[in-house]
Amino acid sequence: MTSPQTIIDNLAPVLTEIAATASQREQDREFSRDLAKQLSAGGFTKLRIPVEFGGLGFSLPEAFEVLVAVAAADSNIAQGLRPHFLAVESLLIAPDSEHRDKWLRKIAEEGVVIGNALTEVGNKPGELKTKIRKEDEVFVLTGTKFYSTGSLYADWIQVHAKDEADQDVFAFVDRDAAGVALVDDWDGFGQQLSASGTSFFDKVAVDPLDIATRDYTAPSAFQALAQSHHLSTLTGISQAITRDIVTYVQNRTRIFSHGSGDLPRFDPQVQQVVGEVKAKSYAVEKIFQGFAQELDLVVNKAKAGTATEAELAAVDLSAYQAQLAVAPLVLSQATQAFEVGGASAVSKKLSLDRHWRNARVLANHNPIIYRARLLGADALNGGHVAAQYTIGSLS
Repeated sequence: MTSPQTIIDNLAPVLTEIAATASQREQDREFSRDLAKQLSAGGFTKLRIPVEFGGLGFSLPEAFEVLVAVAAADSNIAQGLRPHFLAVESLLIAPDSEHRDKWLRKIAEEGVVIGNALTEVGNKPGELKTKIRKEDEVFVLTGTKFYSTGSLYADWIQVHAKDEADQDVFAFVDRDAAGVALVDDWDGFGQQLSASGTSFFDKVAVDPLDIATRDYTAPSAFQALAQSHHLSTLTGISQAITRDIVTYVQNRTRIFSHGSGDLPRFDPQVQQVVGEVKAKSYAVEKIFQGFAQELDLVVNKAKAGTATEAELAAVDLSAYQAQLAVAPLVLSQATQAFEVGGASAVSKKLSLDRHWRNARVLANHNPIIYRARLLGADALNGGHVAAQYTIGSLS
């Protein structure tokens, strides 16, 4: 059976290219579908798909080993491909159907990359303005989405809409279909290449076999799954910070007269900073690995239909605890790393600031302060239920 390390080794050439070009691609705002396709060709996009459908059949901890390696090379691409893995997970937990079989095989055998068009702006919480309607014998999709992560890397886009019965439906839409327009208008200071802009769908014809109905807010492990991918990307950023700061110090020859070493790498104070940064990376990795193993057990139970509501709620809370521990550690690393150099450490050529910016944006997803409140409320009073939350505006 193929191991995660085998896949990482197979992907080594493209991971090297991704890491080497990450800073320049961000400065040029270059979305490279070619890099995404190279990752797909190396097996990256079928890690979790069962072997019987042409995939690698990895467990969540095994898949995350590879995801973290990609995030360490470039967290933008890792975040941009997050919707692909969540689309796969939604298929894995779905009941057997022709839709499920078709898409698991299509992704595994054709190397299809999936993007995301789930979230809207200007809607009320729980409301979706994107609709699928049957016109004559054709299903037609119309609506506008924002935060369309991964859309510019994708071949197909998973779109969340409401059908005529006001049910939640998820449709796979060809990004090149008539009526689809993808706009790069995400203006965040971090994760700039996660392709999280606006998607327009104007009377796009959709094959009925590409549409699935799912109760979006039913208790499930999906919220924990969604957060696990943010955590894997943060873990990759943590590793990248350690890697880049070690390389920076090893190659640095400029010293200060009031320093404590002939070269920065021999300066005890610099060594201390590097040691502390590395220790935080160790802690991040171990926290995430432990959570991934816990999540894997619950997800497997959920797929088998044996997970209890208490187990789903518990893994939800574990995801929140991991976020509250990991995000501050990575942000601390990203700031502390600058202590080992002078003005040269802030050079745009080094682009060390991208680690803080990217980690800061990831930590802002689904605000962490609300995670802390939910944890505290459950610790004091119990009653947490694992449910997908909704976002919108009241006016």
